[in-house]
Amino acid sequence: MESLKGEISFIDTTVRDGNQSLWDATGLTTAMILSIAPEMDRAGFKAVDFMTGMHMAVSVRWHKENPWEKIRLVNKAMPNTPLRFGGTGRRFMGWKRIPESVMTLALELIIASGVNQVWLLEPSFDVDLTLRQAELTKKAGAEKFIVALPYTISPVHSDEYYAQKAGEIAASPYVDAMYLKDPGGLLTVDRVRTLVPAIQQRIHGLPLEIHSHCNTGLAPLVYLEALQLGIRTVHTASSPLANGTSQPSTENILKNARRLGYSAELDEEALEAMATHFRNVAESQGRPLGAPVEYDVYYYEHQVPGGMLTTLKRQLTEMKMENRLEEVLREIIQVRKELGYPVMVTPFSQFVGSQATMNVVTGKRYSRVPTQVIEYVAGYYGTPPAPVDQNVMDKISSQPQAGSILSAETAEPTIEELRQKIGISYSDEEFLIRLALTDKEVDDMLAAGPIKTEYP
Repeated sequence: MESLKGEISFIDTTVRDGNQSLWDATGLTTAMILSIAPEMDRAGFKAVDFMTGMHMAVSVRWHKENPWEKIRLVNKAMPNTPLRFGGTGRRFMGWKRIPESVMTLALELIIASGVNQVWLLEPSFDVDLTLRQAELTKKAGAEKFIVALPYTISPVHSDEYYAQKAGEIAASPYVDAMYLKDPGGLLTVDRVRTLVPAIQQRIHGLPLEIHSHCNTGLAPLVYLEALQLGIRTVHTASSPLANGTSQPSTENILKNARRLGYSAELDEEALEAMATHFRNVAESQGRPLGAPVEYDVYYYEHQVPGGMLTTLKRQLTEMKMENRLEEVLREIIQVRKELGYPVMVTPFSQFVGSQATMNVVTGKRYSRVPTQVIEYVAGYYGTPPAPVDQNVMDKISSQPQAGSILSAETAEPTIEELRQKIGISYSDEEFLIRLALTDKEVDDMLAAGPIKTEYP
């Protein structure tokens, strides 16, 4: 059928965010991806959202696989489809803030390994950092730099707030596109109708994509409304790794978009092969399949993103505290307010969740404070959207380790200086892994030998 409204494109999130949201980021080995990579390459995606620094760490810790080699192998297996790599601009393979010298080297190696596009999620909306990251990324050789605008609900994050930040970012010659990123599945059709036009008016034709999660069940409706408002690129996952706390399924959005008069050049036989493959992986590995969820208004209060909620449930179960999930979620709401309404996305959602869990476990709020929370209030990750509650700030400042963190200046060592601590004989790739992880983790990865490339 001839398109009435134009063509739309799809970013496939199956092996990155779909996996992370439903399978706790540990579910897919390189072999599991390589065995379906030719079909993914044939499907016709605009790009594949492939990896982040966190996923590189997972490759080392859980699968004993060299993440650099993983990128090279998948890139070779999908020569026609750009791979996207995501980051926050302040971290790489861990929570610790890294100097610009390390970020620059990491970008150069990521791109040299086969990544075509890099997206940045800067949850504190630090425009200067975003623009600097855009410049570094394009100079490192990336074809495209895409900025994620993390969506949240708070007294601070109005349509005008997003529009202003988007306009400042769009002024950079190094930014090629943006996407509205909704990690908690909080967008509604009504909010999209005001928010998307507000952003579009400030970015002067720069492509705007949409990425949401199905936590509340509204994301498929939100996507269709976004198409009506002029967005032409959507982020979706293969049906076995879609829905639930993941993205809408490619199959569903494709079908409904076509019924509304849009066209899309996707190979449906390849999509079916992908679904069959990942369904088989789920069955063989004992992993859950994504399924639509009932609407839950509580998500609009705690705003815990999909992948984190999966992890939180697992951690509470390991501590034999699964019956206290509701208590932790209530505490998350309060902690987020006290910390100045950070966007509930990595790493801030983990900071809020960790503090809330400690408050519940100890029974005394802020008697124990994670180092990352102290660093957050100290400005290591940018300025909080709203001021931190003063009583909470006093409790955090009284922690034994707080004095040195709050008074410390941000260090910017060179690669040469860092190599003197880590080792001067390592390759750049191994050096960066050892800088982020423990020697044992890296040694275990090396001892495991070459990556297995065949999956039955």
